Amino acid sequence: MESTWTDVAQVALVAAQLVVLSVAAVVAWRQVREARRLREEQQRPFVVIDFEVELGYIAFLTVSNLGTSLARNVRFDIEPPLASAIPSVALDKMKMLNEGISTLAPGKKIRTFFDMGNQRGKTELPMTYAARVRYTDDTGRRHFDETVDLDLDLYMHLSEINRQGVHDIHKRLEEIRDVFKKWTWTLPHGLVAMTPDGARREGDRIAAEMKAEDDDQEFLS
Repeated sequence: MESTWTDVAQVALVAAQLVVLSVAAVVAWRQVREARRLREEQQRPFVVIDFEVELGYIAFLTVSNLGTSLARNVRFDIEPPLASAIPSVALDKMKMLNEGISTLAPGKKIRTFFDMGNQRGKTELPMTYAARVRYTDDTGRRHFDETVDLDLDLYMHLSEINRQGVHDIHKRLEEIRDVFKKWTWTLPHGLVAMTPDGARREGDRIAAEMKAEDDDQEFLS
């Protein structure tokens, strides 16, 4: 039996539908894979070792987990080996640099004093280091191996505003309190705020009263 044009049209239509469904399936699979990749990237640890400099010359070494999940078995390889101009800074004895960090929680930061810029400038110690950071995620299935540049030169010749903290404000208030304690002349109603003209008139009034008292004493004598 010969096929009619309607049969041919139906076959073509079914074939077209199969093509459309196949393309849609491929697109959906790619979207699911991309969504999974993004989710894994968002739910991962991200360990960073870096320098922080305060007041333009006080350098700290910090290790942070900037990611959203736990990091395990964090290890560091730094070239050349870290060295400080301050003899008391025993970098070679720091456990996190020698043995690593077994677990580092998300948002956790470990910070330690590293060096003084004014002292380091008198030495030939390097200003830049290359740090290799290796660690795994919480499950231990995903491994991360990243390189971080540590560069103290980035912080040279920077200007910084000296911010006053709570302790500085407290100290200033204590100084003001000590000044108030030294005031021995108390007015009948405590401290009085005056304008310059008012203070001048008050001074003239007190001077006049004192002169009148002197005149009375001379008259009585």
